[in-house]
Amino acid sequence: MPSTFYTSVSDIALCQKCPALLAYKLHKGEKGVWKIGIKGNGFHYGTLFHKNISQVFFEGASDKNSELHAEIAASLQGGAESLEAVVRRNIFMPFIASRGEEFTAGQIFALARGVTVWVRAMWDFFSGIPSLLRSPEINMHTVFIPPEQKLKARFKLPDGSGLVVNGCYDALMFNPDRAEARLFEFKGYMKSDIAVPLSQSLIYSWLIYRHTGIVPSVEIIYLDEYAKEPDIFAPSAVTEMIKAGLPGLFMSVFSVMAMKKPPEFVRSGKLCSCCKFKLKCEDDWGKMI
Repeated sequence: MPSTFYTSVSDIALCQKCPALLAYKLHKGEKGVWKIGIKGNGFHYGTLFHKNISQVFFEGASDKNSELHAEIAASLQGGAESLEAVVRRNIFMPFIASRGEEFTAGQIFALARGVTVWVRAMWDFFSGIPSLLRSPEINMHTVFIPPEQKLKARFKLPDGSGLVVNGCYDALMFNPDRAEARLFEFKGYMKSDIAVPLSQSLIYSWLIYRHTGIVPSVEIIYLDEYAKEPDIFAPSAVTEMIKAGLPGLFMSVFSVMAMKKPPEFVRSGKLCSCCKFKLKCEDDWGKMI
């Protein structure tokens, strides 16, 4: 009998890392399984940056009645440095003033560098929007999409069952001149952990496509590595990766959630070597392949 399960983007990304980790979270209530295999320093740069910097920026930029909207519009006439100055003065410095004592100097530096990398990434996108640079006060609201927009879509499995996926993307911008969009993801991981952040971005891209008919380009900004530039994936590449990777991943998630039979969990030498469940996994879930 067909059935429907509800899941989140983060749980799907966890399954992409290892289905057994998702099983431990859902069926045994294990906490913190998402941290296994991550090579960052454990500081939640991505969440901090998203909640306290980029989200505040997009809320102001997309609200024509806010003071921040007017300052951002004026700064666009002065280039990337002018825009960065607005972000630092209105968002970054107030955040550090209120919570800076919680962080080390290195952590503050990482967040500050994230502002620079992110503003340059946005400015690169702006270069393809002549209408914005020509009349920012008129066209800004069509470019900056409000943050934290919850998206939901249903993936239908061959037997008629469904997996309802929901999640909130980090930041999304739209280019009305070309009918293009760019999705930004802020990650506190090392760049060598690309698989999981990319899988999350692909799921968000799929959700955006289901709601708008547009496949966005994807830009992943790493806040835990000072020398690495963002990864940018064009819409064509995103489309191919969605077609190649998501159906199988969604079916794997459904299999773990349904647990009608032991899912096929794949052993990974690198991940298993640092997993706290490595001595009990097969006892709990059956032989790994």
